[in-house]
Amino acid sequence: MGSIKTTVEIEIKAVNPFEIKAKTKALNELAQLDNDVLVKLAELSKSPKAILQLKTNFPMIKVFLSN
Repeated sequence: MGSIKTTVEIEIKAVNPFEIKAKTKALNELAQLDNDVLVKLAELSKSPKAILQLKTNFPMIKVFLSN
């Protein structure tokens, strides 16, 4: 089955060009995920508790999920 490719315009708020570059790269990587995973990540992004856990415990989460 083929795939559909489309271009999407997203407004990115950043304080400097380096942040824009990093956010653009991250969004392009997220765009490669399958729909189910992307929807679940979007759901987590709406949770202040999930965001706090990612900010404070990311190294532990990364090690736990990478092995």
